[in-house]
Amino acid sequence: MRKYKLTITLDSDVSPGSGDSIAGVVDHDITHEYGIPIIPAKRLKGALRGVAKEFVDWGFTSQCEVNKLFGEPGKQYRSGFKIYDAKLASIPAGYFENEEDKEIKDYNTFLAQIKQLDTAAKVLPLFTMLYTKTATENGQAQTGSLRTIRAINRGLVFKSIIELENEEQQKLLYDCVKGLRHLGYGRTRGLGEVTCNLTMIQGEPEIKCNFMKKENSSHQEEQFVNQAIRITLQQPTLLAGSKGLYYSCTDFVPGSALLGVFASLYIKKHNLGKDAHKNPEFERLFLRGGVSFGYAYPEVDEKVFMPCPAHIQRVKNENRAMLRVKKDSTAVLRKINSLAYMQENTNELLLHEPAKEFRMHHARPDNRHIGRAVNDTKGAEKLEGKRGQFYYYTALQKGQRFIGKLKGKQKDVQLLVSLLKGVNDTIHLGRSRTAEYGAAKVDVVNKEPHMGGFLKAKKGDNKVAIYLATPLTLQNEIGRYVADVELLIAQFEREIGAALNIEKMYIKETVLTGYNAKWRLPKQEKQALDAGTVLIVSTENKEVDWSLIEKQQWGTEIGEGFGEIQVLQYEDTPNELGCISMSKKLQGKQSTKIDHPLDCVRYIERAIEKRNKDTLYNKEAIHLAKEMLDELKQYSKSKIYQLEQYVRCEENNFALPKSFPDPLKDIGDKKLKNQTKVFIDAFFHTIKLEVRKVGKETTQK
Repeated sequence: MRKYKLTITLDSDVSPGSGDSIAGVVDHDITHEYGIPIIPAKRLKGALRGVAKEFVDWGFTSQCEVNKLFGEPGKQYRSGFKIYDAKLASIPAGYFENEEDKEIKDYNTFLAQIKQLDTAAKVLPLFTMLYTKTATENGQAQTGSLRTIRAINRGLVFKSIIELENEEQQKLLYDCVKGLRHLGYGRTRGLGEVTCNLTMIQGEPEIKCNFMKKENSSHQEEQFVNQAIRITLQQPTLLAGSKGLYYSCTDFVPGSALLGVFASLYIKKHNLGKDAHKNPEFERLFLRGGVSFGYAYPEVDEKVFMPCPAHIQRVKNENRAMLRVKKDSTAVLRKINSLAYMQENTNELLLHEPAKEFRMHHARPDNRHIGRAVNDTKGAEKLEGKRGQFYYYTALQKGQRFIGKLKGKQKDVQLLVSLLKGVNDTIHLGRSRTAEYGAAKVDVVNKEPHMGGFLKAKKGDNKVAIYLATPLTLQNEIGRYVADVELLIAQFEREIGAALNIEKMYIKETVLTGYNAKWRLPKQEKQALDAGTVLIVSTENKEVDWSLIEKQQWGTEIGEGFGEIQVLQYEDTPNELGCISMSKKLQGKQSTKIDHPLDCVRYIERAIEKRNKDTLYNKEAIHLAKEMLDELKQYSKSKIYQLEQYVRCEENNFALPKSFPDPLKDIGDKKLKNQTKVFIDAFFHTIKLEVRKVGKETTQK
């Protein structure tokens, strides 16, 4: 796969747009990270495709070639084109205090230091400006037409990365980049002029895999291993939740998503194409459960958060949790829907909800004379072809880490991990992976992660809590998928060789669905017990080895990570736990002090300080102007103008007219002469506005 660097220089202010707004302030906002503007990848891909469509109209290329490069919506296989968000790469000379262009070489470090400043609202105005526009009607502003647009300042340089699998499309890509001259909104109103350049990135060094060596004996290769992997999101990731892709997103990475990723890597490496299911090894690994791809749950501060066991519930309106069966009779309990981690030494239940973000998008109509989506506009039904649409995605925020597991024979797991080497440990998860979403880095974890922190049952415990860490579905005697607790308990009894009595059940049910990419059809819906389900069971056998239940996965579809079970202590579990939000706990640890700030960060810090001082001067000047308004109203506008010129003159020998009033000169010498330009501007601007206001009120009387 070839990689290219796309450099975008803003020749004018650019408003790529995010589809979002700030009520009463900004009607058309941009996308930014902690105040640093970015150009979303979908905007770039859409702009490049727009150039390609122009080439088709001019006869320079064909629609077939354009589809090969950018792909077609609704098709089974994606194109080999992938583009990333364009991020700030260079600040021009003189923008801040820099005398020459300042390149941002390590964007991740730069962004991390900007995040520490915790002043996104103050950083954003340094790189953007607001435009106010209206529509006219009969020579006057049309009612309700006032709009405020935020645009990125000219002169800034952004860089994006493009990945291309098919080298045959290279020339068309270069031509599209060369032809991209305008970007974003307001292209016919002076905004959006850009200069783009595409350069190939030389081959990256291969990353060595730190998994087991291949010099293993045949016996070792047949051993069952449980290999942990860490997934770090490099882009927002779209994983549809229970309410669908547009309205919800999962709090974890499902095993089915990981299975699909590794299956696609295997198909690509061995060139299996559409006949992959006929390959015996592929069938064994991915279709017959040869390897189980476990759910990847979020990791924060070296703690892996999992669905909260249903028998642990939160006291209403309080920051404490209790065991449902041991609760105080007066306490009102509520289910905990957040992911949880139990700290044994402090009797605390840490709660965590992965960060999510909403991104707005729009698809333009087929008729390119129309620059916006008109699908719900009156009269749009008369248009031919697609009318475009507005839509938004809910995605897991980038930068988060998740811990999952690959379970299977050592040789099989080693084979899967080796597939990552060919893609520099980078995978693509979820939907819309060709632009803006889905990129993630995978690392092999040799240290056993702390999964959930829940207290495990010991051999000989006669009362335990059987906890489902992932969904579980069973098939009854006629092959129907059911969520049958009695059937599950019967299987446990056969495995441990002891009778189990169900003391209490805390059931969470779900319906497992999915999509078969081969057949392009939805999968069969399956009734299942959801993650978090807890069965309180007891036994009279004091020699029960509960680890026998944990060592295997239960039910069907175990290749997708279903059927993971933990057996937890019940009697020794604390009756009451303190509930603490992990996000609030981490906020207390964050430091706003940056040890070794980059040059660009220092410039931004100073610019923020200057802006804060200017704001203070502005307020003081307005206050002084209003105090002195009655005194200054007795003087003519020409005298006020002469006072302003006298104050602004840096030389002390500025000659005032002989008739100039001494009291007015004293005001200039004592209160205005040594003030900053910002103070003086605000003072005289306020005087002019107040005088105009008084004059208008006098006229009305």
